[in-house]
Formats: sequence, structure tokens, C-alpha cells
Amino acid sequence: MPTTRRLRCDTAKHLTLVVGMMLVVCPAAASSSEPARAQSPTLVDCQERFAARPEDHEAVMCFYECAQAPHARDTVRRALISLGERHPANGWLALVLGHVEYLSDREAAEAAYLRAADIFRERQNAEGEVLAGINLRSIMLRQKRTEEALSWTHRVGEVANASGRPDLRARALIVEASQLHEVEYDLGRAFRVLKRAEPLTFPDGTPGLKKQYLTMLHIISERLGRLEEATEATLRLVELARSSRDLISEARARHTLANLMTRRHLRDRAPETRSQALRMAREALVASRNAGVRQLEAKALRLIADLLGESPEEQREAEELLRLCMRIAEELASDERKISCLWTRAERRAGVDPVGAIQDSEESIQLALRVADPLVLALALRGRGQVAYLTQPLPVALEHVERALDAVESLRASQSDALIQAELFASWASDYHRLAGWTLEAGGATGKAALLDPREAMSRAFAVSERMRARSLLDALAASHALATTAETPERKAQRAEVRGRLTTVQRRLLETTHTAAQREAALRELQELERVERDLRTAPRQGTREFASLASIEQGLGEDEALLAFLVGDDTDTRGDFAGGAWVLAVTRTGTRAHRIPERARLTPAVALFSGLLERRDGSEAGAAAALYAQLLGPALAELPTGVRRLLVVPDGPLHDLPFAALRQDAEGPPLVARYELSLMPSASLWRHWRQASAPPPGGEALVLADPDRSVRVSDARTVAKERMGVFTEAARVGALPEARREGHAVMEALRGTAVTPHLRTGTEASERALKSADLARVRVLHVAGHAVVDAEAPERSALVLAPGSEQEDGILQPREIAELHLQGALVVLSACRSASGAVLPGEGVLSLSRAFFEAGSRAVVASLWPLRDAEAADLVEHFYQYLAQGLSSSAALRRAQLEAIEDGLPPAAWAGLVVLGDASLAVTAPREDSLSSGSLMVGTGTLALVLFAGILVWRARRSAYPKSAS
Repeated sequence: MPTTRRLRCDTAKHLTLVVGMMLVVCPAAASSSEPARAQSPTLVDCQERFAARPEDHEAVMCFYECAQAPHARDTVRRALISLGERHPANGWLALVLGHVEYLSDREAAEAAYLRAADIFRERQNAEGEVLAGINLRSIMLRQKRTEEALSWTHRVGEVANASGRPDLRARALIVEASQLHEVEYDLGRAFRVLKRAEPLTFPDGTPGLKKQYLTMLHIISERLGRLEEATEATLRLVELARSSRDLISEARARHTLANLMTRRHLRDRAPETRSQALRMAREALVASRNAGVRQLEAKALRLIADLLGESPEEQREAEELLRLCMRIAEELASDERKISCLWTRAERRAGVDPVGAIQDSEESIQLALRVADPLVLALALRGRGQVAYLTQPLPVALEHVERALDAVESLRASQSDALIQAELFASWASDYHRLAGWTLEAGGATGKAALLDPREAMSRAFAVSERMRARSLLDALAASHALATTAETPERKAQRAEVRGRLTTVQRRLLETTHTAAQREAALRELQELERVERDLRTAPRQGTREFASLASIEQGLGEDEALLAFLVGDDTDTRGDFAGGAWVLAVTRTGTRAHRIPERARLTPAVALFSGLLERRDGSEAGAAAALYAQLLGPALAELPTGVRRLLVVPDGPLHDLPFAALRQDAEGPPLVARYELSLMPSASLWRHWRQASAPPPGGEALVLADPDRSVRVSDARTVAKERMGVFTEAARVGALPEARREGHAVMEALRGTAVTPHLRTGTEASERALKSADLARVRVLHVAGHAVVDAEAPERSALVLAPGSEQEDGILQPREIAELHLQGALVVLSACRSASGAVLPGEGVLSLSRAFFEAGSRAVVASLWPLRDAEAADLVEHFYQYLAQGLSSSAALRRAQLEAIEDGLPPAAWAGLVVLGDASLAVTAPREDSLSSGSLMVGTGTLALVLFAGILVWRARRSAYPKSAS
């Protein structure tokens, strides 16, 4: 029997078990909303509470609070064992004994938790078994017993679901998300599983459950690069911790806020964010010390040291902070803490102690290999590359950075969702920019002495560029669509069909205008859940290829009249002032490749935004900005191109995805770029090679034209006439008629009549989703849609072409997941709809647009719009495009001729420069007619064309003052 003397136990300051990144909250601490006690309980207090309420788990948790004092721990343990012998059916005594044992002996803790789980299972106590299972899983993960941990993850889910209790179901979902995140590294599924716990946690969950949810949400969101979402979750966690006086949770949240601000500083490069991040890191250090959590203190020390500048005072402070960081890491025997302290110290020591810096960074890599987390390894290798750049020959640094990116790509490959792969990759785009720039520097491109053969350096930099670009789209196209489809089991196909049917039903409700706000909110929550289920049912993305296009293969594949311009828009310097790779354009032709420096991302982003804003004014005020951007982006590269080049294949990056290259001009009074070249935009050179090498579709076929869809689902409002082909998702139900789109459809029919492509026109209610999905798309050479598009940059997979439904089984909202399954076979797709080429831009991956989805469906070229189109202007431009397309011209040549006519008619760039060709610019849909313009007559320099252009420019200047203003 334990002594009954009054044993004063210290106040419980840390009632959580932390395993890896997963926060496991002990039950009483999680469920109690009371603030910390002013005075800790004594052992006698705990025994009295248990005697009064032996089945109350909060009464039993009193023993765990008392055991926080090391000198009291053994006495508390003996007391719990004694009580357990007298009350063998009390699972709470076994569970809390496990908590106490965990403080000093994890093997003993496992035995206690197993006994608790058995007792709770026998007594059918779902809450107890769930909590015991969560803690058992944590111990097994800590010991790398992943299969056993997975079995407990499943058991916790089974028990929680059978119980029907929302709080237990939420805990089980959080555990499942942790399993996906920490063990399988599948961040996408982890995020979707976690979001299912949100309605079960808020608003009625306990403070502890809410903390668990928000903690996991910010961890996963941060890893995905969703910094704003992670910040929002962390701010909620701060408020929750403060309201419950939870010093530990508040300290953890404050460190996370500081870390997020640091990442935003690295991403946005705003001057004020560094000082904000440093201030927040200092606040996190104070909070960590107040909470008495050494792990968080070490994290805060490292972060402050990383953010400090290079002045002597800051250097001395950083050295002291890192010394303390290392000491705490040693005391805690924490490899992860030691790794981060080492790589930060290595980077700061590089300028004064190169040997010590190299030793630190090498040690961090060895520890990271032991941790076996690909992200930790990638970060350690990134730091090693930076140290090598500052202390060793540049080729050595290149090797280390390449190893870091290999680790990132390993983590990417573990994701089961293509969009998540792209999001994860996006946060590393700057590392690819850095490696490409350093490689070009090694080849002498920056003016320094060459350390690599210039040609070798150029080839390696181009290869790095290709590894970064549009990887998910390249994987989707390289892997056989048929193979990906047949990989599904019949059961999964049936499940997907059932879920998609429910999605259609919910979206039809959301498109009705008679529902109340509460009904729409409920439908939106149901939609979000169905979207998560549908994504989980998709076939995992296939790694289609690791063989990206080499520079030599692109040079050999280009025609003598073609040049490929691959842009790399990085930063000139990092936060310490070291070279961060810079920004470049690689001009590739059959005769060779040249690299040219361009302004860095921080300068180009506002310049492109300004140019776009001036274009919208339609008064010619954009001419100066057009000339400035031409000089910065294109001038040197175009000046060195062979004289025969007439087609530019542009691979944009960063802010350049939104730039209408056709409207740039050599000088403010000169003709636009489209007067000299055909233009096409490419997601990557590897994708261009994929399309160019694909076998050409057979001659002949059909054109399916859907124009001015009439949804016929309006309530009381009359059908309005729209001035622009634009809208947002919430307005999809009220989109107006587009009379000019109907005229456009008839013009397409007229242009293609008599060619090898037989057109079929569907208008009004016949321009439907059902008509498109039921068509024989294997025969379709041209798919034309003239109507509305809705673009959701926050949720790209909700963007859609707005069609008529055509049946009760459709909603008329043709979304990317449906587009990608259309089975187009090399067709030309023309989307005469607003912003069909724009959307959310992910660094590296590119634009998540509707156009992209048609490439996944099998299209070789897409003509689409960067911005809203006025109905009449779009109809005229597209009509002229088809007239030239019907003559046998390629898609880029036909669009160029149509744009030249618009220029000759005095229209401003806003009326014609937004329509772009994406993909294979050489794609033609019919053989040239005898009376068609020869390709030679399209080349700059012929006398007739030059005179026509000159006359058109004179007309344009005369009409500038009469430009119509933008429609409201």
C-alpha cells in the first residue's frame, strides 16, 4: 500500500503526448474546459475523488496531474497499481497508469494501455477503447512498428463509427489523417479525411478536441504550401488556447505563426514580413519558456537565429541562440531538433568558418537519413547545397541541390492525388529556379568564369527547368488513359458513378435560385463532403515518365521557322543577399540555345499586373508598358533568332502565365508582336514534344459546335442578354443569353462546310452536357464551345463550362473531372468563353484552367481566352479564325491572321490579344485549299503584308480616341 502522507504534486503543465508530428491529447485534459488549477492536487485529493466517483475518468486523471512531479511519479504509479488490483474492471485506472508509465517507461505504458483496451472492449466502453487505441498507436509509431500502428488506426475507426458519437468519430478521423500524413506521406487524402472531422468538432466539441483538429489542420496545410489556410487555423488555435489558459497550446501556435510568416516572407519577399516574422518568433520564445516546453523553445531559438541579419550584434546573438538550441536538442535527444539547429548554424557559419559549416551540414544529413522523413532530408540537403555554394566549388553545390530535389520528388510520388502533388511541388519551385540559375552561372552565363562546359551547363539547366514544369499534366498524358481507366475495379467504378450522381443532384440544388441561405449552406457542406469522397475514389496518379525532353531533342524537333522561349522567373537574391538563381529566358532553335537574363519575379509581377490594367482601359495607354516588357523579356532573345523564324512557342512561368505576349511591341509606336510571329503557349517543352511526336489524327471527321447554351432552368426572371462571357460560380444559374455566340456557331458551320470536317451545330437547350458526353468523340476533329465559363481560383475543380443540362442526370456544369474523361483523340478545342485559359496558378505546375482539363482528355491544341470577352468582339474574332482554319492553316497561323484583321479594323488589344493558342501550334484540321494563303505569304518581310500592317496601324492610331469603354 502506498503511503497516505500528503504528497504535494506540481501543477500539470504538459498533459499531452507528442509522437512525430501527431498530437495525442490525454482524455481529461482534452475534455476539461476548466483553467489550470491554482494549486496542484495531492495524492490524497486524487484518492478521495476516485472513492467518490470511481467510474469518472476525469477523477482518475487527477493521478496523472499529480505524477507530473518526478519525485511523486513512483508513488502515484504504485497507488494506481494497487487500485487496479482492487478494481480490475475499471479501465480508466489502467489507461491513466499507461499515461503515468509513459513519462518514464514506454514498454510498461504499452502493457497498461493494452490492458485498458481489453477492459474497455469487454465492457463495450467505446470512449475508453478509442483513447487507449490512440495512445497505443502513438507508442508503436514511435517504435517504427508501422503495421501494428495501422491496425490500431483501423480499430479506433471501427469502434468510433460503431459508437455513433460525433466526438469519437472526429478523434478517429484525426488519427486516420495523422496516419496518412506521418506514415504514408499522402497529404491530399490526409487533408480530405481531416476536413470530414470539422463538422463533428465545431461548434460542439470539447476544447481539447478542437485543439487536436486545428493542430493537425495547420500542420498539413503548411506542408501543402497553403499558408493562408494554415495561418487561419493557427489563429483560431491561439484564441482557443488563450480562452482555456492552455500555455502549451498557445506556445505551439505562436511558434507556428512565426514559422508561417517566415515562409510568407520567403514566398512574397515583402520587406515588412521579415521584421514581423522576427517579432513573432521572439514572442514564441517567450511563450515556450512560460509553458516550460523545451522542444518549442529549441524551435523558437532556431527560427530567431535564422531570421537575424548579418550585423556583428545580430551575428553574436544568433551564435548564442544556436548554442542554446543545440544544448536543448542534446538534452531532449531529438534528432529533428538537432538537424534544424545544425543546418541553420551551418548557413550562418559559412562565411567565417567554412570547415565547421560543412561539418554541421553533413551531420544534419546523416541525422536526417536516420529520421527517414523525405521532407526533413530534403530540407537538410537544401541547407547543404546553400553551404556548398558559399564554401565550395559551384559544381559541388549543384550536386547537393539535385539530391534535395530528388528527395522532394520522392515525397511527391507518394501522393495519391494529382492536385496535391502539384501543390506540394509548388512550394519547392524556387529551389528549381535556384538550381537552374546556379547551373547557368557555372557555365559562365552570368559573366563569371565558367566552371562547367557552357553547353553542358545549358543542357543541365534546361533539364532542371523541365523537371519543374507541369509534372502532373505530363504524367497524365504519358500514362495511357485507357490503362488508367481499366485499372479500376468494377466496384470502384460503381462507387464513383454513384457519388458523381449525388454530386450532380447537389449541384442542381445549388443552381436553383429559390433556396434560402441556410439551405444553400447545407447543400454546400454536402457538396464539399461528396467532393472529398469522389477524390478518394479516383485512380491514383500514374508516374507516366521520368524521361523529360532534353535540350538536344527539342532543338532537333523544332522546325527551321520555330523558336521555343522557355522562361524561368525566379528571384535574384535570397533573404541573406546570396544569388538565388535569378530569372531567365532560354531561346531554343534548331541552330542552338542562348540564355538571357530578365527581371526577377518581384519586378515582373507588378509590371504584368499594370500592363493588364492598362489594357482594360482600351485607350492605347498600354503602349509604353508593352514596349517596356518587350525590351525586358524578349528584346535580346528575339534579336539573335535566325531570320526565318516565324513561330514562337512560349513556355511561361510565374506571372507570365497571365501575359498576352501578342500585344507586346518593340516600341510604343510600332506594331505588336503578333505582326511578326505566330504565337503558342506551352506548359512545358516535354509536353510540346509529346504532342508533336503523337501520330496525327486521320483526315476527315466532324466538328461539334455548342453555341449559346440555354439552361431553361430559370425561375421568374426573364432571360437577360449578357455583354461579356463571364461570371462566377454562384452566378452560373443566372447567366445571360449570348446572341452573338449563336451567330458565331453558324459562322463556324459556314466556314467548315465543304471541308473534310463535317460540322454539327447545337444551340439553346440542345447545346447540352448530355449532347457532348454522348457524342462519338473519336470522330471529332474540332470541339467548339461558345458560351459562358465560370472560374473558381480558390477551388479550381469547381470551375466549369456552363451548358444546358440535356437530361435529369446532368447539371449543365461541365467541370474538369468530367472534361478529363471525354476521350478526345487529338482534337482542336476552341473555348470561346471568358477566362477559359486562366485560373489558379501553381508555381511550376502552371495554370489550373479549363483548358488544361481538355489536354488531359486528349486534345492537342486549345484556343482559349485569358480574360472576359465581349460577345460581339469574340464572335467576329472567332469567325475570322475559322475562315483561315478552313483554308488549311495551322491553329496559330489562323489565330494570327484573325488578330491581324482585328488590328486592321482598329480594335484595341483587349479585343483580340486575350485569345491564345495553347499546345501544338502546328495542328491543322483540314488540308490546305488551293486558294488559301501560302505559309510563305504569312512571313514577316513580304511587301504586301508589310503594307497592309502599316495601313492597319495608321487606322488603329486614328481610332484610339474612339475606343469603347469596358462593359460594366
